[in-house]
Amino acid sequence: MLRLCSKDEFYKLIDFAYALASDLTKSGYPTYCDGVKTKEMFVSRSLKAFDRETEQMLLFEQDGEILGLIHCYWFPEDRYLDTCFFLTERETQLALSEFLGYARGQFPGYDLYLGFPAENRAAVEFLAGHGFECIENDWNNTAFPDRLGDFPENPGIRRIGRQDYHLFETLHRQIDGDMYWNSERILSDLGNWVILLKERDGKPLGAVYYMDEKDGWLEIFGIDTAQGQDAPALYRDLLPAALSDAKKRNATVMTFFCEEEYEQIAKECGFVCVGNYLCHKIHLE
Repeated sequence: MLRLCSKDEFYKLIDFAYALASDLTKSGYPTYCDGVKTKEMFVSRSLKAFDRETEQMLLFEQDGEILGLIHCYWFPEDRYLDTCFFLTERETQLALSEFLGYARGQFPGYDLYLGFPAENRAAVEFLAGHGFECIENDWNNTAFPDRLGDFPENPGIRRIGRQDYHLFETLHRQIDGDMYWNSERILSDLGNWVILLKERDGKPLGAVYYMDEKDGWLEIFGIDTAQGQDAPALYRDLLPAALSDAKKRNATVMTFFCEEEYEQIAKECGFVCVGNYLCHKIHLE
């Protein structure tokens, strides 16, 4: 069964929860197995569940024994539901079944997103068999810009602002579809984004984009390329440009999720692979 977790209960379960979060076979995304996130970060983020009206922490119990914890959050205006963590010692599929039932009752009309590492076979197999669509199958990579050497300047790449946003929008509209960070949302929040675009003769060829975080950790949300362009060559231009920009910002970490076909290029540019990330989505009726 699932029930709300109190702050006092969570404090007693911190070691148990963090041990699960540190095991790819027993946890979901965001992962704490990336060599970057710490126990202190885990606790700090978890405690926000008890202060925010759009977050909850649930306990998963069986016969009075606590087997897991689920920290979920939602955006009412977007009818979006996701998790900060989904942790289970065992009976993962039962926990998912109960959470799916809970979500349908509490959040009808929402889209539920659940991300898991491929190593969590029980979770991945449950989602595949219960109406979820796998919308992302990527490789999770981490780079440490301050440990990398200098990158050569690429004069064909520049940062995009509001006045020339249409160049990036031309690329992004090709793929934004059901993506949360579609063209409209990025534009409305543009002050918090870095978009580096490569162009030739005024035409956009490709772009890399990421949030301009202030804590030294940047995450690349995507690389978009124009149809008919040499995508691998653009990746080899855009990834170093992003890492160079991150280094200039004194960022210590840059995360990048990419398709398997570009994984080797990411490694060549200085990224280290964390693992295979699978994101699933279902509309809650």
